[in-house]
Amino acid sequence: MEPQTQPHPCLLKVPDFADWATNTTECTHISLVEEQKGDSDSTDQAKYITFQPEFTYPIFGDHETAFGYKDLSIKLDYTSGGLTTLLRVDYSQKYIPEKDVDNVFDTLSEYLHRGYLTDHDRFMDAVKTDAESFKPLGEKISEYTREIDGITQHFEIYKSSFSSAKFREYHSRMQLFVLLFIEGSSFIEDDDDKWEIYTSRDENVYHFMGYCTTYPFYCWPENTRMRISQFLMLPPYKKRGHGSKLYQTIYDIFKARPEICEITVEDPNEEFSDMRDKNDIRYLLNHGAFEGGLKAPVSADRISQLCTEYKLTNRQTQRCIEMYLLSNINKMNPVEYKNYRLQVKQRLYSFNFDVLREMDPKERKEKLQETYLGVEEDYHRLLEII
Repeated sequence: MEPQTQPHPCLLKVPDFADWATNTTECTHISLVEEQKGDSDSTDQAKYITFQPEFTYPIFGDHETAFGYKDLSIKLDYTSGGLTTLLRVDYSQKYIPEKDVDNVFDTLSEYLHRGYLTDHDRFMDAVKTDAESFKPLGEKISEYTREIDGITQHFEIYKSSFSSAKFREYHSRMQLFVLLFIEGSSFIEDDDDKWEIYTSRDENVYHFMGYCTTYPFYCWPENTRMRISQFLMLPPYKKRGHGSKLYQTIYDIFKARPEICEITVEDPNEEFSDMRDKNDIRYLLNHGAFEGGLKAPVSADRISQLCTEYKLTNRQTQRCIEMYLLSNINKMNPVEYKNYRLQVKQRLYSFNFDVLREMDPKERKEKLQETYLGVEEDYHRLLEII
């Protein structure tokens, strides 16, 4: 019997592990599902509004990768009002040995509410029930209309808190969205009744659109500082003014409450900051905050007076003042333009003091000028769309 020969080690086929790695953000699809009557018969059909998350690293790690699958597909379907959830994980092939495979289903399910579904038929029953009986939780505090694609649609905003057990359950269905769309976010504790949650809804059979969480903090000696913590509008409802309307509603409520002395925002991203800047300066302009005109340098007393009256932070008030001044400045007047630049640079220096003080005078001057130019350019961008 001839001895069996083993293949030379160099000829062994090394598995291409990259073929088994999938980007979890790219393969995840989220759908808001609503009941829709068929046009030709009485059969109920479902309408899917599908979009993708902006990131999945809070769930699947910094690399946003799942190993062990080919053609991996993660689908999260929500009934569009009540947010009953269906989780589906599909793939064409799984890596062997399975002990090396990431358990995508179990990993994601840890972040879902109790009672999420895996059966499609049960989910479709929930879609039908949702359309027939779901009503928003909480107190309706605002309503408005928008003309979208030539059709006038009605929208509502509701205020809720965790004092309601039903809303706590509903919030457990909402909260996954913040991990997928708000950078650096995390779940909040639902055993604190001081949280105020504002949800936006399309009133046509009540479709969930987005929400905002806010929290009060003590402010000496006897006031409250209200912080906007999480602010989310789902992708299908962005760029249509709904985020601005939600922000305006919350701002009006807080400004009217005498115990609240200041409205702050926790770690705003660029998109939210743009929306906030546009709405704040519009509000100040529409309510006569700059009547009589302002010229740089604006005194600290005037800035403080505006902060107190409009309950904006000192930094946000100064940014709005700077945008207003820039929109009215005569750059051909060297003194006027210089006074404006100095006012902006003074704020930038104070805000970045710890970093700038470590630089030598020449480097500090150059850095301030570079930062100023970026701020002025950004103000011009915002002023064009206000």
